Formats: sequence, structure tokens, C-alpha cells
Amino acid sequence: MSVFDEPVEEPDQIRDQLRQLFRYRAFIVLGLVLGMLGGAAVSLLGGSTYTATGEVVVHAISTAPFQAGGVSVDKQISMGTERQIAQSASVAAGAAKALGERTAPAVLQRDLRVSNPPETQTLMFEYSADSPERAAALVNAFVHAYLDYRENAASHRIDTTVSKLSAELKPLLDQRKVLDERIAGANAGSGKTSDQSERGNLVTEIADLQGRISSLKSLDTTPGDIVRKGDPPAFPSSPGLAMLLLTGAVAGLALGILAAWVRSVLEPRVRSVADVQDNLRAPVLGILPRRRGGERLLEVGRSGHGNRAEAYRTIAFRLVHDRRFAGRGSLLIVAPRENADAVSVAVNLAGAFAEIGNDILLVEANLRTPELAQRLPLHPGHGRPVPGSWAEGERLAVDAGVDGRFDLLPGREVPNPARALTSPQFARLLNAPSGPDEHVVVVTGPLLTHADGLAVAKQAAGVVVVCDLNEVRRDDLDRVWELITGAGGHILGAVLDKGSRGRSLRGLTDSGPTARKRGRGRRARGSVVVPPARSGPPPPSGAGPAAGAPVGTDAPSLRG
Repeated sequence: MSVFDEPVEEPDQIRDQLRQLFRYRAFIVLGLVLGMLGGAAVSLLGGSTYTATGEVVVHAISTAPFQAGGVSVDKQISMGTERQIAQSASVAAGAAKALGERTAPAVLQRDLRVSNPPETQTLMFEYSADSPERAAALVNAFVHAYLDYRENAASHRIDTTVSKLSAELKPLLDQRKVLDERIAGANAGSGKTSDQSERGNLVTEIADLQGRISSLKSLDTTPGDIVRKGDPPAFPSSPGLAMLLLTGAVAGLALGILAAWVRSVLEPRVRSVADVQDNLRAPVLGILPRRRGGERLLEVGRSGHGNRAEAYRTIAFRLVHDRRFAGRGSLLIVAPRENADAVSVAVNLAGAFAEIGNDILLVEANLRTPELAQRLPLHPGHGRPVPGSWAEGERLAVDAGVDGRFDLLPGREVPNPARALTSPQFARLLNAPSGPDEHVVVVTGPLLTHADGLAVAKQAAGVVVVCDLNEVRRDDLDRVWELITGAGGHILGAVLDKGSRGRSLRGLTDSGPTARKRGRGRRARGSVVVPPARSGPPPPSGAGPAAGAPVGTDAPSLRG
């Protein structure tokens, strides 16, 4: 694949990731429902919240508040400091005292917000309470408590300074009185002149102190003006039920998507057809639709023209035209574990092969719990049993309805299954087909449960792995590939089965893997469909799917 194909595949990758998330749609729905329930609970249990607002214009202490430049630099206010004072515990204690409450200041401070709009000397008090009257009462109490605190603080500072200056002035007044008495009783001379000079200096100091005291007493200690009184709000400030439900839904949806993503990352099962191909290193030959209740084991030829029967026919068509298998005869059908129905795939592939005119021998290589002889419609066979040899035992004829018949070598319990499957008689059975239209289809028990499948895999021309699309695990496919290739076998591909229509509890939380393949480059890695090179009925128009493309319910029929 060239680098120019990568941007084309990005939308496919995004769609694949979204499909993987929506596999666990129950997590998303559950998160959405829980979020909405949480929003409703907050609305019902939390109650409504009302917010009252009061505004104060802060004034600086000045002797000429209405004149420009009447405030000296050292007396200019800092709005940041004023905001901190308004939120202080001292102001909260004053508000509690004004209301006659014994509530701790820290409790009252919890619902108070004080802000200062930029480029202004305005403080905005906001208080939230469970009733409009209490919100208005508390915001007004804080406004008045702040103004009282600031005015009392300014008056206290002025009184303290005036007291200090008065204490400095009293000795000077006493000293001036003494000098006045001395000057009045003294004769003219140098002594009287000195006293008069000292008295002049003393009068200057007294005048300065008296001027400072007079200036302090004339200061305007008004801390500010209330420009907006806190009135009871008409509507609650808390979000309504609709807003809480919307917020809860958004939060719950986000949590649900996160939970689905975590579940998708930790999922040990395959999440797409591409995962099957990546772990099995082989193409997906087909995807079988869900099985309807009451369907027979043999669906091809006897159960009408259902979607599963058409899928079996298309898979058989692909196999007979696969260069890795065509003309080599023996085919092993095996499942990784018990949850995949390899027996059904083997029986119906045998029926599909028989439908296109091939001579088929179906071998049940399950020598532990054989069951096919009881599940298939049988007729007396034409072979002669050989005592003691299962591989050369009696062959039965299976009635495939309108598709004709195919032979069945049923399994039977033997003391040593491994020895029977590696015997020369069984090897000759697998190599018995002499023509391109003769095939042996072998089905064994689960590969990861017993080693019987490995004994057949190294002798068969190809192996088809049957997987339950909702249960197969990635590590199981890795082990199957390692075991079969290690034994010298060749995996032709995988058949994915969606199972029955019954939905379990897991099915409610998992919609199954996605069926999209990743990239066009992988389509070259798989079986190649070529035109038929043998006599027999020609394939129907359009019956050759691209190699590596999964076969679904739209598979072409091989009938006729």
C-alpha cells in the first residue's frame, strides 16, 4: 500500500472505532440514564437557590470629597483590599449580629460572593440562600456590616491620631502659658527678648498641631453609598429541572462513552473481521447469518433456500476455486473451542460440494463423543466394514435432498483416538481422492481441547477454522495458528458464525464485532478466486467474491 492510500482509510478507521464503541451501547445508555437520574435527584433534593444582589460605591477618606484632587495619594483606596475586607470574618460577624443570629461567621461566608467590576470603585455583594427573603436580608446585612466596619475603622484611626496630637499639644500650651507670665513680669532687656522669641516658635508649633487636629476632625469618614439595595429575587438562580437533566445527560453520556472505550480496550474477544484475519493470518471465507430456531443440522438442500444455506454455497464455491486447495482433496473443519459449531459447517459444506457435482466423503474424526450418525438423515451405505479398523469401516449415505447424496464415515469410540488418527489407514483415506472433483471433509473436536485436530491438520490439504463471532478470543486464534502451522498444516481461512437468534444478557451489552476489513492491501493476502478449470456446472454470474472479502447473507447461490 502506498502512502497515498492512508488518507483514504482514515474515515474507515474512524468508523471502525465508532462501531467498536457502539458494541457496548448498553454502557453508553446506562451512563446517559444515570446522568439524567442524577440531574433529577439534584433538582428534587437540592431545592431552589435564590441570589440577592447589593452594590456599594466605595469612597476614600477626604476633606474635600467633591473636589478634584481632594484625595491624597496615601488616602487612595485599593479595591482589592476592600474586596478582601468585605469577605472578612469581622464583616460576617457584624452581619450575624445585625440579624440577631448565632451562626458562625464561616458558615455565613460560605454563600457570599463579592466582586469588583473592572475600572470601577463598586463592590457587588451577592448572597445565595434557599428563600428570596433570607437572601435579601443577608446581602443587606453584609452591605451595612461592611460600611459600618469601614466607618468605625476610619473613626477609630482618626480618634487615635487626634488623641496623640492632643497629648503633644497640652505640654506646649502649658509652656506657652508659663512664657506669657514670664514675659508679662519681665523688664525690657535681653531676657525678655529671648522669651518672646521662644514664645514665637512655640506658638508656631501649637498652630501646626491645632491645624492637624482640626484637619483630622474635618475628614469625611463616610465609607460609601449604597447604589443598589438587596431586594428579594423573583426567580431562583439555580438551574431548573431541564438544565439539570441536560447537564446530567451530557455528563452521563461522556462517562458512558469512557466506560465503553475502557471495555473495548480490555475486550479479549475479537472486535472485527480484521482482528480475526490479523490473529489467524488467513482471510475470512464467510460470515454465517444467525440460525433460526428449529433449523436442521443439514441446511443445504433440505431446509429450503435460507441465508445460511446460500452462505455455505458461496464458501464452498470459494474453496473449490482456491488454488491452495483445489485438486488436493482433503479439508479439515475445526473450531478453537466448544462454543463454535464446526460440525454444522462441515456437514453443510459437504452438502454444498455435493450440490456442484463433487464426490464427497464426510469423515467424523471425533472418536470420543461421535454424534453425526444420529443427527443426519442416513441411507444404507455401499462400503464393507473392516473389523477393528475405524478408517476403513462402513460408510453411510447421507440424503442431501435435492442436492443428492454424499458419503459419511461416522465416528466411533476407540481406546486410543490419537493412534487411530495417525494410522496408515487414515492417511490413505485422506489421500484417497484421485480427481479434482473428489474431496474428503473431516471434522474433529475443538482444537484447544484435544490434540485430535493437530493429527489431522498435518495430513489434510487445508484447514478451515470455525469461530463463534461473539465468543472467539484473539489469543485463541493466535494459539490455533501456532499449533496448526507448527504441525505443518495450512490454514485456508475462517468461517464466522453469528450463532442462534436467542439473545443472552451479554447480547444486550454487546452487539458483536464489526464486519469491516482494514485496508485494501490485505485483500491480496488470502485465497484467490480463479475461473473454474474443470468440467461441471458453471458458476452463476457474479459468484466470485474478491479474495479475502467476508461472505454474508448476500452470497450467490451455487444451485443449478
